[in-house]
Amino acid sequence: MSNKQPHEGGHCRKVFLVGNPNSGKTSLFNAITGERHRVGNWPGVTVQKIEGITITDSGRLIINDLPGTYSLTPATPEEEVVLKSLDEAANGLIINVVDIANFERNLFLTTQLVELGVKPVVSLNCYDSFTRAGGTIDLQKFSSLTGTSAFPTVARTAEGVTSLVEHLARPESLKVECYSNLLALPEIWQKSAEEVLAFQQLKWSTATPLQKYNGLRELISLKPLEADPQILEIRRRLAAQLSIGREKPLKVIDLACELASDRYRRIEKLISLCAVIPGKNIPPWQEKLDALLTHRFLGLPFFALMMAWIFWTTFSIGEIPMGWMESLVELAGNFIRDNLQAGMLRELLADGIISGVGGVLVFIPNILILFFWIAILEDSGYMSRAAFIMDRMMNSIGLHGRAFIPMIMGLGCNVPAVLATRIIDNRFQRLLTMLLIPLVTCAARLPVLVLLCGTFFPENPSTWMFSLFFVNLLVLIFLGHTTSILFKTADNSPFLLEMPPYRLPTPTSVLHMLQEKAMHFIEKAGTVILAGAIVIWVLSVFPREVPLSFDFAAELAAIKSRPVTSQTGEEIASLTRKRDIEQMEGRYMARIGKLMHPVMAPLGFSWRETVSLIPGFLAKESVVSTLTVLYIPYDEDLGKAMHKTGMTPLTAFVFMLFTLLYIPCIATLGVVWRESGSTKFTALSLLVYFSIAYIVSFAALKIGELLQSSTGTAAEAVTIILAAIFAGWYLLRTLLNTFIGRQCKSCASCSSCPAKGNDCPGG
Repeated sequence: MSNKQPHEGGHCRKVFLVGNPNSGKTSLFNAITGERHRVGNWPGVTVQKIEGITITDSGRLIINDLPGTYSLTPATPEEEVVLKSLDEAANGLIINVVDIANFERNLFLTTQLVELGVKPVVSLNCYDSFTRAGGTIDLQKFSSLTGTSAFPTVARTAEGVTSLVEHLARPESLKVECYSNLLALPEIWQKSAEEVLAFQQLKWSTATPLQKYNGLRELISLKPLEADPQILEIRRRLAAQLSIGREKPLKVIDLACELASDRYRRIEKLISLCAVIPGKNIPPWQEKLDALLTHRFLGLPFFALMMAWIFWTTFSIGEIPMGWMESLVELAGNFIRDNLQAGMLRELLADGIISGVGGVLVFIPNILILFFWIAILEDSGYMSRAAFIMDRMMNSIGLHGRAFIPMIMGLGCNVPAVLATRIIDNRFQRLLTMLLIPLVTCAARLPVLVLLCGTFFPENPSTWMFSLFFVNLLVLIFLGHTTSILFKTADNSPFLLEMPPYRLPTPTSVLHMLQEKAMHFIEKAGTVILAGAIVIWVLSVFPREVPLSFDFAAELAAIKSRPVTSQTGEEIASLTRKRDIEQMEGRYMARIGKLMHPVMAPLGFSWRETVSLIPGFLAKESVVSTLTVLYIPYDEDLGKAMHKTGMTPLTAFVFMLFTLLYIPCIATLGVVWRESGSTKFTALSLLVYFSIAYIVSFAALKIGELLQSSTGTAAEAVTIILAAIFAGWYLLRTLLNTFIGRQCKSCASCSSCPAKGNDCPGG
């Protein structure tokens, strides 16, 4: 963001960015404003208006980044945002971001804007790739033929952005004369649209862009013949006029297709007069790589191997900086203990804040490694390929590949992932995706997995983490598949996704993403997790006076009065630890945990694990900070303390499984409630999550106990649990398809039957 100060009398102007998904619109927004909003190679990265400000010599520019859309005809809730903002945008300035590498398709939206009397400033983005491939364009001729101002830009590197902003800042940039141009709506269409507007006492020349759009939409609407007879007559007359000189008369129902074809004819003529478009010369290496990465059978295993690699590096590489962080936290705690007098303040700082918050902050290196790889995959263009190969799996649960986009976003945080469901046009599919997203393991759950996998499966922690993700995925697929069969989802709409070219990730983009995630994590640690750690500490130290089994103070005094031996220190430490444990067992936190423990005891959890799940509802990272505070009396090392209290690899696995599946954080729940607009759906979702987590965890524990008694090792037992869960999932899925999905003899599953409904041969 510029630090310039506008001179006195400087104006304030609103600027709206519109463009196709993956055209570089959000990158341009970041380049103009200095903001660092997320950029991705798929639609849905921007799901609502994002606002930023830049200061110029002439005044202040308020930049609004609207969601990406291929046309003004809204197919999804996010695209409706663009249409609803049309009149407001027309009163300010519109920057139409056009990916010049896909010139013809991107100009379709430009044509629609010009047809409605809007004269956008056109940002011809990705200009470097266009010229490097041999493309040329006469900018002056393009502007004169379209009545727009055109600027070549490379949003990724901010090239050309300065000239664009300087143009926006000049007051005369608003004064673009309206005259006939190649993209303008032909007179025959305009006159017919004006006849439609006349029924609302409107004229084409004075109507707003949105009013013109509604009139044009009414003209080409595919409404049944029972529509207004006068409107229908206008359509018939227009179809007859357009049929003159044609061998085959144009039907009224074909008006929408005819207008679209007419737009592309105008676009082709414009391009032929002012530009040379290079051919789509895809390098042979890219074709071969795509053949592998998007292969019907090899693509999914490759994606799985890539995720396994990411988990392995999260542990192996992250272990070293994580050790440094643990040392810093320990050093800070010892500093407080050594320099403050004994008392509640020292306990709060050392045992509450530093142990609780610090116990979460140590996982920052692991989280940054995870997001480093995600940033690499996004910037390189691979994530779009991953969405493509996952389309088939999404179809199996009643969704399409577009649903994979918010789900992969859920790896970072479930909140923006739920917001991204706006890109899904079918309401049932949107609600189903909202239901499934909280089952995607977000970064907030990562500290629990890193802690327990590293503690109880030290030989191969990444393998066990991957296995947990695998179970998580099976549960997600089973829930989606069951729901889609029970409620008979409608046919899926086509999945349109741009395949971006492979690019080398830019260090700036990766660093900005890592910085954003680190700051978000630290901000969360300094607010929600800090507050939770303090509350947990208060409940863990009050009441101060707790009945003890004997007089520990007298016993400690007696030990200290004896001659010092090699065992004196161990005796004092052991007695102190025993006293602290008894005190902890009698305080409010233990009382709450023991009150709830009967519910969770069948899963093998102690009252400490039980009570740690409560602050996890505020923030999943708080599970670790709570465990850290509660286990301090047993050992300063959390892993050793868990071992001492009887937690086994099997119960640790079950606890991690439950943490992955049980209710989402309150922020995610709030967004689900807002986006679904249904309290019943939100409440039902909570019941579904808890029930699934409990049933799966209980089954895993009982199978594990049975197998452990025969195999002798927890690792073998857990391995067989995974196989059993997979087999059980496959069996239930088959049974559902057979007895619920099949509704007639003519097809195997009505959920995928092309003739379902009244035309179904089975009745």
